[in-house]
Amino acid sequence: MSLATQRLIVPITARDKARVERRAAAGKISTAEYVRRAALNYEPGGEEAAAELRALAARFAHLHAATLAQLGRTDAALDAALAHFRAKAKPA
Repeated sequence: MSLATQRLIVPITARDKARVERRAAAGKISTAEYVRRAALNYEPGGEEAAAELRALAARFAHLHAATLAQLGRTDAALDAALAHFRAKAKPA
């Protein structure tokens, strides 16, 4: 077993920190050991999570395109309104 020589600083809320400390104490291990074990044993959700993320990314891409299209229409309408008022402001 090698000696731990590195630190990992992780922002955490006071409430979550208290939960971690309680769980570590219940297991009669240090908070650092508890966090180390939890982190090293964590497995990402796999293909199901990846598929969900791909679906979200596709939805965001659609929303982005729709937003850009609306922005284009709004910009065109603003240009038309400004041109209208410029034309009215010119002396006849």
